[in-house]
Amino acid sequence: MLDMTNDDLRREIQARLEQMPAAPWVQEMIEHYRRTGTCRLEDLRRLLGDPSKGIEVGANCGLSSFLSAAGR
Repeated sequence: MLDMTNDDLRREIQARLEQMPAAPWVQEMIEHYRRTGTCRLEDLRRLLGDPSKGIEVGANCGLSSFLSAAGR
């Protein structure tokens, strides 16, 4: 078993994630932005979600409430 503190583990995870290449759609989004200076609508929706749907925020908010709402 690893003997790491939460901070050590967080740094290790962050370092590994930074080494991973960006997903192809992210690379395309960045390239499009570099060429045009604008973001495509489909990229914004993928990053931010559907603006017509609300989100639930609060102390009683849990994963089960999100999963049950997704099934509706």
